[in-house]
Amino acid sequence: MKNICLYFQIHHPFSFQTFRYFDVGESKSWYDDSRIEREIYESATNYYLPTNDFLLRLIRQSKGKLKVSFYISGTSLDQFQIYSPKLLSSFRQLADTGLVEFTGGLASHSIASLADNKDEFKSQIKLYKERIEYYFGQNPQVFVNSDLIFTNQIAQIVAEAGYQMILTNGAKKLLQWRSPNCLYASESQRRIGILFRNEGISNEFASMLSNPNAMKKQEQIDQLLTSFYAIRPEEPMVNIYLNYKTLGGSKMSAKQQFFRTFVFKIMKDKSFSFSRPSELTEQFGPVAEIGTEEPVCWTGHSHSSYYPGNELQKDAIKQLFKLEKQLTGIKNHDLQIGWQYLQPTDHFHLMEENHPAYFDSGSNPGIYKSKYDAFINYMNILEDFRQQLKVANKGIRKDRNAVQASVPFQIKKRQRVF
Repeated sequence: MKNICLYFQIHHPFSFQTFRYFDVGESKSWYDDSRIEREIYESATNYYLPTNDFLLRLIRQSKGKLKVSFYISGTSLDQFQIYSPKLLSSFRQLADTGLVEFTGGLASHSIASLADNKDEFKSQIKLYKERIEYYFGQNPQVFVNSDLIFTNQIAQIVAEAGYQMILTNGAKKLLQWRSPNCLYASESQRRIGILFRNEGISNEFASMLSNPNAMKKQEQIDQLLTSFYAIRPEEPMVNIYLNYKTLGGSKMSAKQQFFRTFVFKIMKDKSFSFSRPSELTEQFGPVAEIGTEEPVCWTGHSHSSYYPGNELQKDAIKQLFKLEKQLTGIKNHDLQIGWQYLQPTDHFHLMEENHPAYFDSGSNPGIYKSKYDAFINYMNILEDFRQQLKVANKGIRKDRNAVQASVPFQIKKRQRVF
C-alpha cells in the first residue's frame, strides 16, 4: 500500500519598509506594519479560514481516512496572533481532529542553518517547538527546515534536538538514481530518517490547483492518478509538499472540488492511504544512508542548488551572525525579537535578481527595484540594530522608543511572547 503524505506550507515574514542610511539611529521602525496587516487579513479572509473550514468538513466526511500535515512558520504564527487570533483557533480545530499533524521548524523561518551557528540553530528549534506545543498541543516529531534546506550538519543538529525525521526536497542533485518515495537514514546521524518531497508529483499537483480553467476536466484527475500508479511497488510513500494558498483565493470552489475528487478517489482505492509523516517512522525503516555537504532546498522560485547564494546574500548572512556575540547576556525582549526577525530567508531571497518580485510587480509590488536595493536596505537595518546592541551593551540610557524600534508596532498587543 502506498502512503500519501500531504504537507501544506504557510509562511509570512515581517516585511521591511524603506530604511535609508539617514534613518539609522533615528528610532524609525524597520517594518511595514500596514502591509503586514493587510497581507494577513487578505490571506486569512480569502485563503486560510475558508480552506480550513473546507478541510475540516472533508476530514470529518472521510471518517478518519484523510490525514494531512502543516508547516506554519514562526513568523506566521506571530502575525496570526497579532492580526487574526481566529485563525489560530481554526488551526487548533484541525489539530483536535487527531488527523492533522504540525511539523517542527525554526522560530523565524531563519537562515541560521547555513551560518555555521549551532547554538542559534538549536535555540530556534526549541522556541518553535514551544510554539507548536502551546498553540496546537502537539510535540512535533518531524522537522521541516526553512526552505527545506538540508545538509549532513543540519541532520546532525536536528537529531541532537530530539527529532526522528527531517523532510527535504527530493532534488536529483542529492538523490541521483534513488527514489524520493522511500525512507532514508542520514549518513552523518543514522538515528534520524530523511523524507523527500516528490518534486514531480508535488509540482504537478500545484500546477493543476493553480490552473482553475482545468479543474473541471476529469483528464486532470486521471493524469494525476497515473503519476501515482507509475510508482514502483517497492516504494511505499509519496511526500507531497505544497503552498497552502494553492487551495484558496481565485476560483476557490473549483480548486476545492478538484481536491475533494482527488481525496475520495484515493480513499476508494485500496492500494493507497493517507498518512501523517510521524506514522512513517513507525511503519518503515530506512532503505539506505544518504547525505550531502552541499545544501539542497526548495523554494517556489529557485532551483534546488540555490544556496549558499550570491555574494550579496553570503555577505549579508555573514554580517548578520557576526552580531550574535553582542546579544550574549542581553535580556532586552525587543532586541531578542528584532534579532529573530532579521533572520527569515525572505530577506535574502530579495537579494537575488531572479526573484519574482522583480518581474511581477502587479500582483505583489515590493519596495525594491533590484537586488542591490534589497541588500542596501537590509544592511541599513542591520546597522541600526548594531547601534542598538552597542547602546544596550554599554548600559547607556536612551529614548525608550529607540530600543523598541526593532519590534513591529502591533507585536506589543500579543498576550504571550516566546
